Amino acid sequence: MKDQTNGRLAEMFRHAAENGLHENITGVMARLARHEESGNEVVLTPDFAPLSLNFAVMDKNNQCLLHGGVIYHGTHDGGGNGASPTFSVSLVPQTGWAIHT
Repeated sequence: MKDQTNGRLAEMFRHAAENGLHENITGVMARLARHEESGNEVVLTPDFAPLSLNFAVMDKNNQCLLHGGVIYHGTHDGGGNGASPTFSVSLVPQTGWAIHT
C-alpha cells in the first residue's frame, strides 16, 4: 500500500487502539490489501471526513480499477445515516470503519 495520507492512517490506528476498534481497522485494511495480491497497488489519501481516507486500486499501467473511501462512522455521523460530516450511509448503524465504493 502506498500511504499518502499525511499521517491520517496513523491517526486512525491510534484512535482504533484507544477505543477498542483495532480488529475493525485491521480487518478493513486487510480487505484493501487483498487487491494487491494480483499485482495492483492500493493508494491511500486523506478524506474530508474525520478519521477517514480515500483509496484507489491502480493496475500495473496506472489505471484506476476501483476508487472509494474507508469511512469512520460513529455518533458524529449518526452511525452512518448519510448526515454530515461523512455524508455516507451504512445499512446498519455502526461505530468503526467501513469501505464505501
